[in-house]
Amino acid sequence: MREGRLISWRLVLGFAAGLAMAGPVQAQTDYPKRSVNVVVPTGPGGATDTTARSVAETLSKVLGQTFVVENQPGAQGLVAMSSFTDATPDGYTLLLMASSQSVLPAFYELPYDPIEDITPIARLTIAPVLLMVNKDFPAGTVEEFVTYAKAHPDEITYGYQGGPPQLAAATFASVAGFEALGVPFNASAQAMTELIAGRVTYLMMTAEQAKAQVDGGTLKALGTAGSQRAKTFPDVPTLEELGYPTYGTGWFGLVGPKGLPQEIVDKLWTTLQETYIGKEPQQALAAKGLEPANDGPDSFRAIIADEIERWQAIAGKLGIEKKKP
Repeated sequence: MREGRLISWRLVLGFAAGLAMAGPVQAQTDYPKRSVNVVVPTGPGGATDTTARSVAETLSKVLGQTFVVENQPGAQGLVAMSSFTDATPDGYTLLLMASSQSVLPAFYELPYDPIEDITPIARLTIAPVLLMVNKDFPAGTVEEFVTYAKAHPDEITYGYQGGPPQLAAATFASVAGFEALGVPFNASAQAMTELIAGRVTYLMMTAEQAKAQVDGGTLKALGTAGSQRAKTFPDVPTLEELGYPTYGTGWFGLVGPKGLPQEIVDKLWTTLQETYIGKEPQQALAAKGLEPANDGPDSFRAIIADEIERWQAIAGKLGIEKKKP
């Protein structure tokens, strides 16, 4: 009889312990219970904001809570990153991270760890970067551009806002062997305006930004940075295949703060796989020049780490010294 009671109590205690362990997991599967902020490190408009709003709209419809896009522009994304890394890791503050954030460690001594202080969830879009010139520029190919640039060493300038396009523009000049002066702008739209007006020689900009201007005939796309041609510009060769290896591919993905529970990561990643990746929202962005990506938490983390290392190496070769933000 006593042995039977002992077995019964063991069963009761085991069942209670199981409930205690299951409680937090069950609570996490109820996420989200209220609205979620999606921080964007740029102002409204542009590829980062466009991707964020596409993702937020999908998650809002599927998960039944509003995902609110919160634009926090400033200092090439440092403003948003600095505030985001201090957020509570409860899933109610996420970040639409751009590849430009992986460039920041090449320029600045950051007040946060760019890898350890985030929790990658999914890389969702890729933004090919193009070499662009004014429609009246006396060169229709990359080879002609390089010949012209070498013949006019004191005249060549490139505009930039920062991030991959800046380093891609500088790298192209370096590997092609011509001199070029970088001209900074507060926004990529300003740089584009100056290129259209002919006040800067060339820009490296995303296919999404360039598509309307190329289609309208105001700009010419000569080459693509990276190893693959842009799907929206299949006839534009890569700089690499022409003998000028220049990395500069942009991308956008969703991340959480450090310590984001795995249950929330899994739920968001699974939801995106089922309702976003390969579906109409992502396809709509592809038509604008933002190519689809399908990288989960682990592969996205590896991509971020690889890019940080790559950009720091490129910055070192270009003689760029880190500074305090």
